[in-house]
Amino acid sequence: MANKKKLYLMLDCETATLPFADEIAGDNPERKKRIAIAKPLIYDIGWTMTNRAGDILESKQFLIAETFAVPAVFNTAYYADKRPIYIEMLRKNETSIKPWNEVMEMLISDMSKVDGVGAFNSMFDFKKAIPFTELYIQELYSTNYYQWEQIQRKSAARIADGERNQPNPDFEAEIFRFRGREYPLFDMWGLATTHLLNNSTYKNKCLEHAMLTNSGTFFKTSAESTFRYLCDKYDFVESHTALDDAIIESYILSKVAKKHSITMGIKFFPFRDLGATDEFCMRRKRANKRECETVYCAMAEYINAKLDEANELSNYAVGLVHRMRRLAEYAGIQCDY
Repeated sequence: MANKKKLYLMLDCETATLPFADEIAGDNPERKKRIAIAKPLIYDIGWTMTNRAGDILESKQFLIAETFAVPAVFNTAYYADKRPIYIEMLRKNETSIKPWNEVMEMLISDMSKVDGVGAFNSMFDFKKAIPFTELYIQELYSTNYYQWEQIQRKSAARIADGERNQPNPDFEAEIFRFRGREYPLFDMWGLATTHLLNNSTYKNKCLEHAMLTNSGTFFKTSAESTFRYLCDKYDFVESHTALDDAIIESYILSKVAKKHSITMGIKFFPFRDLGATDEFCMRRKRANKRECETVYCAMAEYINAKLDEANELSNYAVGLVHRMRRLAEYAGIQCDY
């Protein structure tokens, strides 16, 4: 008897955060970002059921009634300006608005049919966004919502101030637990960086097309940059709507699966495996000045932005300045720092 072909559920979600996040963060975008990452509320969720060849056997996308249809929540989203896009999708019957619990029942049904569930950043989608939205909805429909909100206000204020949660000793990297069931969990980000991106060809393409992290320190390893590299389409821009992004990530899964197994588990900070951009540039005996200038300029832009926000630099930014000086000396670039 032939072996059953393995199926995978690839999920993506777009998130807002607590409706009082702006009140707590004030006019500081960094404070709001900390809250949004720690306390995400899903307003758009989509997933595909795909095989190792990348064939999409089924797909679903929904807007969540308790978040998308509540302006005080949705307006906190990073991509809140995409609302007209969603309204047009609704008009064309390309998506629908449903209550969270109804959507989760469909997700549970589909997760039970596959050999693994995952996302490009499973740590965010499966360990933060779904669990916190589930908690929010439970409290929203309880008699204790206002007491819970007071607790969340205090917690959000601490997070905005930079306080970090203690590591969870019971963290399960290979399992997604939800409503009393468990599902094998993979992470497309870690799989992609390990099997597709950790090579000189990709790093050179990142330098050629300025695909670097905000600080310029690392190579970008997002789904967007991965898809650009795999398809040789460097003008591609993700739509940042859930189903479209899940489809892209299903394609990336197929490229990994072509030569490797889809192993379960979350790999923390996989972008670090590619090493630092300046160190990659300085590996040569003779400097490639264009590459070095790309990295130096990215770092300088980051430092200038930080100087605009405050008169003094953080320890991280000071360390970055030292790296810029070393890179400038190596490549013969005039250093202004």
